[in-house]
Amino acid sequence: MLRINPLFVRSHDFAGETVGGIENLWRAPQLFGEGSPAGGGAHLVGSLADLPYALSEAEQDFITPENVQALIWRETVPELLTSAVFPRWWDVSRNELHAVALYQRAGEELLTSSESNEVVRGNVLNILDGQMSPVTLAQVKARLEDGEANQAMKLVTPSNLFSLTAEYRRLYPHDSTIWGNAGKELQQLIQDDPQNTNWQRISQDFGIPHPRLSQSYEPQLLGVEPLPAFAGYSSRLMAESWESNNLYWARLADEMGYSPVMMNVLAPQLTRRMVEKIFATDFEDWPALLRAMREAGNDFRTGKLAVLPVATEGNRASVE
Repeated sequence: MLRINPLFVRSHDFAGETVGGIENLWRAPQLFGEGSPAGGGAHLVGSLADLPYALSEAEQDFITPENVQALIWRETVPELLTSAVFPRWWDVSRNELHAVALYQRAGEELLTSSESNEVVRGNVLNILDGQMSPVTLAQVKARLEDGEANQAMKLVTPSNLFSLTAEYRRLYPHDSTIWGNAGKELQQLIQDDPQNTNWQRISQDFGIPHPRLSQSYEPQLLGVEPLPAFAGYSSRLMAESWESNNLYWARLADEMGYSPVMMNVLAPQLTRRMVEKIFATDFEDWPALLRAMREAGNDFRTGKLAVLPVATEGNRASVE
């Protein structure tokens, strides 16, 4: 947007002298003149506060959805795009990237263990209770009690898996018998490199900005359950409570052998592909995001999504 339309910023109307009927001009910016060829076309009106969201709101109009009835498209897409480009991964180590993948795989191991172990199942459900809606939690519980952990995993988001592993390790540090290969490897990695594998570091590097929930653009993982969507101001809360994308893209990058710096390319590209695939059947259909995310990941795994060659530390400068 900035490159193809220099008037987008040069004609930024701080005072609003050319615009009538718009109040609070010095607050968050908004796009004015969309679809109007006269007067230089669309440009920003308002202050520069919350500019990343305003730019993402303009960018979403350049993405074509695969499905017509993407009902939550405009309510969530700007936040998803912002969350993909605002965090930067230049200083992320391979250990940290691998740890993000292991946290998610270890969470899946916990779900598998809870199939036949009622104690573990109770612990897992207690942890997930504050991270997903009551309806989804009831569905996960029913699947686990029926011995269908694979079906339960389809309902659990990457952020849920990450938080489940971190909380289980914190609350039950001596319960080591339930962990599989991923959990044991994660434990060893944390012992070998605690600085790059702890929750705080990963939250800072792979979290998302929460300008509404925390009044800050600092990336972080809040671990709250998905909030309902409404029109207007609160519509952004649904997307801000969706913290799975960067974690899932990091897992894909690690499994496919990409360098951490490639997240700067992969995250925006995969997020745009995910946005194209969003197909919500109702206004609060947040599982539509989970479905779209996994479909984008499958396209990446199967080579349907063109990406740059695998990057190494040696050619980092070329990526920059």
